[in-house]
Amino acid sequence: MNQMPLGRLLLVVSMALGLLTGTAQAGALPPLSRGLLTAADLPKGYHAWTAEHQAYSASSKPACSKTMDELEFSTPRFRGVEYARAGFAKGDLGPWVMENLRRYPDESTADHDFTRILGVLSGCSAFSQTYTGQDPAVITVTLTPIRMAKVGSRSKALWVTAKTNGTWTYGEILVLARVRGTFMILSQLGFRRPSPNTAQAIADRAAARMRKVAG
Repeated sequence: MNQMPLGRLLLVVSMALGLLTGTAQAGALPPLSRGLLTAADLPKGYHAWTAEHQAYSASSKPACSKTMDELEFSTPRFRGVEYARAGFAKGDLGPWVMENLRRYPDESTADHDFTRILGVLSGCSAFSQTYTGQDPAVITVTLTPIRMAKVGSRSKALWVTAKTNGTWTYGEILVLARVRGTFMILSQLGFRRPSPNTAQAIADRAAARMRKVAG
């Protein structure tokens, strides 16, 4: 019989305990969706948009692909964790902003999961995903840490690039941040890299909204 990895087992146990002790606190918190960015928080021209997940048939580093899906598309979802998401586009050719929020039963569980995710991403400097079907392709993804001002109790910023069949596709500034028991995943995507000032301003605004609902 397969055994659950120790890190995931501790996460599940911690969530279960948190559900018993944190129910009353969670009931007093604002809806998590109130912590999301709105079009009014972004530069002029953005409108609501929904990202579509494209399933791949294989990955050179399955743990990396799975973790990126978990971050950007909340797949899979963990029991006992609240989720909320929003997306915005500034035209058919972008740029785009995607935000996902998670609220855990307690701060220690959120911090444990934040550490787990950073541990996986540390081994994901480069990996590829293979797509089959009408438009077969191989997309090569690279992750490079970048410097941005801290936007939570803990935060990490990465520059993510994707090349399709060896040709540049897009770039993304990915910001991960935690405030108490709430975890933010913020993606700023485009065919051009956003300016540092714009990227920081959007991250700061997202973090400010997250703090209002952080458990």
